[in-house]
Amino acid sequence: MRLRRALVAVALAGCLAAGGCDPVDVQSALDVTQITTGWLDVGLDDLGGNKLVPTISFRLQNVSDARMRTLQLNGVFRRCLGSTPGQEAAESEVSPADPEAGTCAGEVQEWGSALVRAVGRDGVEPGDSVGPFTMESHLGYTGQQPRDEMLRHRDFVDVKVELFVKHRAEQWAKLGEFPIDRQLLTQAGSS
Repeated sequence: MRLRRALVAVALAGCLAAGGCDPVDVQSALDVTQITTGWLDVGLDDLGGNKLVPTISFRLQNVSDARMRTLQLNGVFRRCLGSTPGQEAAESEVSPADPEAGTCAGEVQEWGSALVRAVGRDGVEPGDSVGPFTMESHLGYTGQQPRDEMLRHRDFVDVKVELFVKHRAEQWAKLGEFPIDRQLLTQAGSS
């Protein structure tokens, strides 16, 4: 009986030290700010062609009244489903279009993903921001033509990124989705 009480006391102390045992609504607690999306020039591929990959950079702001600890981020990139002129827009059960976010219906198959450990046990205080975080797909487009022409190619398919967050050991929750702008981004330090 004494051991059982000790275990309960240790578990309770652990919950209190971790900021409480109740799950946090991370979708309401965090805002995605200072968002930049585009196509990152990652240099040449193995065959000497230019390679561009979809990329997002952003910050997270804690808009709750509690410290947010142990946050992981997952960015899932999806190519947009095509639609033929004169027909209804394509639909996707896995990745539907989000008119509010301005995104397309995405393909069922992921087109790359990125996982980031965003915030450790020290946490982020209410009102504070962390980042910037940059996520890029390992998949992209390659071509022999100049990079800016690649973005205007008739076969170019737009991409969106779905951003998910995991708080401690809770389930993944969707923070939002963002269209990847058709703009060329370069790596810091490159010309």
